[in-house]
Parts: sequence; C-alpha cells; structure tokens
Amino acid sequence: MNDGRFVYNKKPNRILYDSIFKPLPIIKNVVIKKCSVQNVPIKPRIKKSQLRVVVHNYNNKSRIFYRGDTIEIERIKMKNLGLDLGTRNIVLSFRDTNNEIGYITEVNGYWPFERVTPFIKNMLDDPTKVRSDGTKRPARWVELNGMAVVLGRDAEEFAYAKNDTLRRPMAEGGIGADEEAMSILSIIVHGLMQTAERDVGHFEKDMKICYCTTAPALNKSINIDYHKRVVDAILSSYETKVKFLPNTIKESHAIVLDSSQDGTGIGISWGAGTVTVSYVKYGMDIFSFCWVGSGDWIDTQVAMRHGYDPDSKKKSKETPTTISKRKMAIDLTPGRTLDRLDFDIHSMYCILIEQVIDGIISGFNDNENEARIEDGINIYMAGGTSCPVGFTELVKNVIESKSVPFSISDIVRTENPLFTVARGCLKASEMF
Repeated sequence: MNDGRFVYNKKPNRILYDSIFKPLPIIKNVVIKKCSVQNVPIKPRIKKSQLRVVVHNYNNKSRIFYRGDTIEIERIKMKNLGLDLGTRNIVLSFRDTNNEIGYITEVNGYWPFERVTPFIKNMLDDPTKVRSDGTKRPARWVELNGMAVVLGRDAEEFAYAKNDTLRRPMAEGGIGADEEAMSILSIIVHGLMQTAERDVGHFEKDMKICYCTTAPALNKSINIDYHKRVVDAILSSYETKVKFLPNTIKESHAIVLDSSQDGTGIGISWGAGTVTVSYVKYGMDIFSFCWVGSGDWIDTQVAMRHGYDPDSKKKSKETPTTISKRKMAIDLTPGRTLDRLDFDIHSMYCILIEQVIDGIISGFNDNENEARIEDGINIYMAGGTSCPVGFTELVKNVIESKSVPFSISDIVRTENPLFTVARGCLKASEMF
C-alpha cells in the first residue's frame, strides 16, 4: 500500500457475477398523491423568528486518513465500521481507543488512459512527482482491461487538468451502468478496507459493518435492492480472515442518529447523486424518500449552460468537473452580488432545494397518520452538496417561503458534513 498501488489479482469482471446478476424486481416510483385539501391554503405554524440556523460542532479531534497513505500510528482494535458509499466520496469510519471517531476516505471516481504504455506507467509510478494531496509519491492507479485507470483524488486532478469529466462508478445513488463501474467500486472499497485493517488497525473476529443506502425516489425508478446486492458482494469478496456482519441504513436516517440526542428529527443527506430525506422518531425511520438529481445535477446543468455537451467529444470551457470545484468555493449567502457562473450555480441550488422541501411537505401530508409532529422538530443536514457557505441560510429562506404543515425549531448542519453519514453508520453498526 505504501507505494500507492493497489494489487488487484482477480478477474474483475467475474468476481461478483454469480452473486449479483440475478433477476431482481425494479422498484417502482413512489407516487406522491395530491393533498385532499390542496385548494385550501395550509396555515403554516412556523414562526420566522424561531427558525434558527445552527452549526453542529463535534468538539473532537478526528483523525482523517486517505487510502494508500503511509501511516505511522499505534494500530487500533476495530470492532465496528461505518461505510458511507457516496456517489462522489466514500468514507469508512471507526472508533479508536480514546472513543473518538476517525475516518479513511477516497474520492469515488476514476480516469482512464486507453493503453498502459511504458511512458504512462513510468509517469504514474514516479515517486518524485507531487500528487493531488501535495505529497511526492506514485499515483494511485490500477491496470484494468488493458487500461491504466487512475483512482480517487488523483483521478480528479487528471480530469481537471485535461478539462475532462471525472468518471464515477456510482450514479444517482446506485451502481453505475458502465461496464467497469463494478470493478472500480470494488477496488476503491477494498483499498479502504486494506488501509483500515493493515495500516490503521486490526479487525476483530466478527466485524460489524453498516453501510448506507438511499430511499425510494419521487422522480425516477431506482433499484435499491440491486445496489445492496452489489455492495454485499463487494464486502464478501474482500480477502480477510475475519467474518463481516453487514447491515444497512438510509443515509438520512444515519444523519439523525448521529446528530439528534433523542434520535428524533428530519434528516436530509445532500449527496452528489441524490438528496435523501428521512423523518425519524426516537431512532425509528417513519418515512423516507429521495430526489434523484443533486450535486451532480447542478454541475451538469450549469456546465451545459456554458457550452458543455455530454454527447459531444468537443471540449468546452466548463465541464461538470470544473463546476464541481467552483461550487465548493461559492458563497450562497442570500443577497450577494454574483457573476454569471455563480448566478447559475446559485439558481440551480434554489431549484433543487425547492423541489426537496416540496417533497417533504407532500410526504408529511400523505403520511400524516404516522408522521405526526406535535412540537417543533429539528432538521439535520449533511452531505457534500451542503458544504458551500450560505447553504443553510438558503434552505432557511426557502422553508420560510413555503406553507410547512409543522413547526421547525432549528436547521442544523454539521461542521464536517462530508463525514456525518459515516459517523451515523458507525453508531448504527454499534446498535445492531
């Protein structure tokens, strides 16, 4: 692992076939029915003066490692793992001997060279070149089907330098359709597991691991069962002497478990592929849904308005990869003066947030027999799409403009939104 390479000695396109490629029913769209009193305005019970925006600070010194790092620490005994399988980032969480939570992470992406030539191999293996994290080391890459495939953050840097689009093994909250997607996802996940087991810690005999999934979608059919089958096969194919005991939890449910003291709240996971929403009461998921099209949708829509054509090989000044980088630095605080590019990003954020809040309102109206809220409730948010400055204020403005059929106390976004779901998955694994 210290030379940056991950040795993958199996045939990637055969390793998972037997356990994955079985007929499975496609999950149908969740139909949100119109409220029976749709022509009667719902009197909002929310008071603007009471709606606060809060940043949740964990007040601990979390250790963050990256796949393939050279790590010199006293190795930790690990009994439980949390795995956030995000469309853009994958995060593995663990608890150390001081009861603090640490993370091992990697960008969930790749960028291929068509052939493995001696020049490309020497360039990627050169230990003197400064890589994406600012360190001198070989690039993280594998040879797959005759291609040199750069992985993770290094792949993102190559794609950005070439003004190209980073490829993803996942899309819209599930495994992608590309032929190599399953193999790449397996390689990245196994690399994180290797870093955890061989460099950061030791696995216990029976290792409980909980990974996240999305929820049934309001606007598109997604096959959650198929995705779970893929992930289970990836975990079971990891070579280790310990036995894995996997469980799953919706990513928005994990956010509430991590952030709420009594396990009650509305969790919103603003991911790259989907926005997943759960209403959780005392730790129990009452109802959940997702909206397909989140951070990646914003990136693509804005890039297309600046000349990008996903069906053309012609290069444009802006691509989803360049917009993604720009998006992380934008200030979404309402009332700011924006240039044209930032205005487009801001506008797409507003459209996305309005769609999600409308879905929450409809979901509560349709599930009012189960989703009753007597007192004010907190909204807990996390995920990479929620990272920009001013995002929570933008959400607050949208909520205040809507007729919300329940009272909201606080809108809470964690200080480290990229790691919240992984924390919640770890806590869930300790509960199973």
